[in-house]
Amino acid sequence: MSNESRTVYAVPTHLREREPFAFGRTVGEVAKLVGIGFVAIQIVTSPEPPAIVRLPLAGVVLVIGAAWTLVRIQQRPLDQWLGLAFRYGATPRRRVWRSGDAALALSENATSHRSKPGRYELERVRVRWTSGQSGDAASGAAVPSTSSRSSSV
Repeated sequence: MSNESRTVYAVPTHLREREPFAFGRTVGEVAKLVGIGFVAIQIVTSPEPPAIVRLPLAGVVLVIGAAWTLVRIQQRPLDQWLGLAFRYGATPRRRVWRSGDAALALSENATSHRSKPGRYELERVRVRWTSGQSGDAASGAAVPSTSSRSSSV
């Protein structure tokens, strides 16, 4: 036998699954519901606004809080969707249009884009037209080239 002992590691397989705590809800969901219940009770028992305002306000707080806690869209709670929407709105989106006639100055940014894999730049395309007669093509007559505009992809 060898002196090496085989180490066996347990691989967690439940990390993506929600672990129920009470009534099929997780600890975080139960805590949110309890907190929202306390806020609704505080609104109902506060003496300042009249009862006609307190009861509907407490009902709105309960409904919005329960939806915030219990509703899941594509296995994500609403607060994760709200964070995702905020991050999408906060990311800068910039579109830059450059004229094809303008000469692009080579800068550090332009050269760094060339080194990235998957980016291609079409700098210059030359098209040469030859006549249909075999005399010009055989004689090697120079036909002026037409260069198209340079564009970056």
